[in-house]
Amino acid sequence: MEGQPEISLQAQLDYSRRGHAVLRSFLPETLVRRLRSELVPYAASHALSGWRQKVEVQLADGPDERRRKNAPSIADGLGSVEECEAFLEGLGIYPSSGDLPFLQHFNAWRAPDAANVVPTVRGLCLSPYLARSASIFLDAPTVRLYQDSLFHKRAGVDGWTPWHSDARMAPFDTSRMISFWIPLQRIPSPEDGGTGLHFVDGSHSDVALPYWNGADGEEHGRLEDRYGGDDGVGHHMPLELGSVTVHNGWTLHCADAAPEDDGDCEDRYALSITYVDGRAELREGVLSSPPRAGDATTAKDDKEDVWSFRSWVIEVEPRKQFRHPMVPIVWPPNERDVR
Repeated sequence: MEGQPEISLQAQLDYSRRGHAVLRSFLPETLVRRLRSELVPYAASHALSGWRQKVEVQLADGPDERRRKNAPSIADGLGSVEECEAFLEGLGIYPSSGDLPFLQHFNAWRAPDAANVVPTVRGLCLSPYLARSASIFLDAPTVRLYQDSLFHKRAGVDGWTPWHSDARMAPFDTSRMISFWIPLQRIPSPEDGGTGLHFVDGSHSDVALPYWNGADGEEHGRLEDRYGGDDGVGHHMPLELGSVTVHNGWTLHCADAAPEDDGDCEDRYALSITYVDGRAELREGVLSSPPRAGDATTAKDDKEDVWSFRSWVIEVEPRKQFRHPMVPIVWPPNERDVR
């Protein structure tokens, strides 16, 4: 991506006030089509790792202490997609009946071996165009690339994506985190089956919600009432190819279930690219499992994204400024860790 991003004052104001905004025609359609042509085969060839990740997440959030502590090795021991599905069914989770929201694949920009790196994803993640855009929204002089994540929502199969905030899943202690959500096909309106993101307006600045109610208190079950019903929830659908939504790491958001497959529906793919303030520090204990049965459901953090950062957080000291090639500084140009 070349050129300077044009981020309107209205988009910046929406992001600051509401915690989310839309950037219409932000990326060239040809670029998005190229992303899709590379990422759909990538998802197919990495299907087993996506299913193993779902197994690990369920175990890490479950009541069995032994399974929580051994979740990575248990998941890695499953040798096929079918084994993963059967294992999840043994936990009471039925992947073919809408119990999963999506399959997820992390960090195509820096796959472990060069043969698996997706070049267009890498180019976009590291582009000054996107890094500068993140700097503008975050109001941060230095910006770090955290991760990319491909979301695959299977038509007629996957259920709704529950309300959540991304920053709970990240290892950083920061309020400055932004995700660029890039649909790889046109997203229609919700009335026509669109599965783009819905956002709770202003939730990124609601300090009272987690302070008084904890990370998963009962108040989280009535967010629409808390924020004014339908007037407090917004979306930006329909989204044409090349349009992008952005949201703060603490903004609560969800997505509808995939529509019933009537023969015309297609799987929905979306690429999310996330950046954080370059000065954001690592929290303590980001890889630790809850010590007692029952604690998993009340822990402050969420283990959904551990697959993304497990390989590098063990090399970084918490509460210190750091540099690491797996989460490089990408802005400003004279401080970039990658070329």
